[in-house]
Amino acid sequence: MNGAAPSAPRFLPTVLLPGAAVLAAAAQLLLLPWDPRSNVPVSPGSDTLTTGYTWWGTALFAVVLGALVWVVGRWGRTGAAVLVVGGVSAVLLLVSFLTHEPDPDGFAGLWPTSWLCGAVLILAGAALVAGAAHGDLPRTVRSFLVPILVAGAAALSGFVLEAVASGEAWLARVVSAVLALAAAHGLGWALRANGWDIRRSVALTCGAVALIAAVDSASVPLWGWPAPDTAAWLVTITAYAAGAASVWAWRRRA
Repeated sequence: MNGAAPSAPRFLPTVLLPGAAVLAAAAQLLLLPWDPRSNVPVSPGSDTLTTGYTWWGTALFAVVLGALVWVVGRWGRTGAAVLVVGGVSAVLLLVSFLTHEPDPDGFAGLWPTSWLCGAVLILAGAALVAGAAHGDLPRTVRSFLVPILVAGAAALSGFVLEAVASGEAWLARVVSAVLALAAAHGLGWALRANGWDIRRSVALTCGAVALIAAVDSASVPLWGWPAPDTAAWLVTITAYAAGAASVWAWRRRA
């Protein structure tokens, strides 16, 4: 009568969730190219090049993923839909990027941001669809969508600011730290407005930056690229922790 989703059946954890994860993985492997780059020869010496992702493959994959998320979310498992269906797709996308070294075209080092944007889009879309299926979209926005977007913003800005901090001049690290403090402070306010406490807020922002740092560092053992500036990453992560925590410190003084 009130439009609420039915209670989750007992078979959900043992049948539906694994089945949805398998179907999501199968759809991604079939509909999206495993090599995420464009302009890659079909075979060595071939003049025919791939075109990367196709619009129809991406659209069909989105429909399949949305249907799986809707089914899982309908049975009262919004978090499970985001984690299992969206999470599997985000992980497979990362594996796809990691198994194909980018071309040395001057933008190769930015590949982590391509994965990050794709992962955030998948997880955010899964949260919205699952929340609509569950019949509690406002709560889903607060509990899932906002944290996903905040984590994505922290990781993306952290990646950029680490590049600033990796400059040889000490001033670059200072400027990067100040900008990171400001960015994390704003993200902390967004989390606090959604009911997050200081511990979870700091953990989310630092965890997101640490994740993109780990993804960026994977290029070292995989492709023999120069190692990222560890000191720059430490400065960035520390600044994000301090910036997020400062929201609560400022409020106490006020």
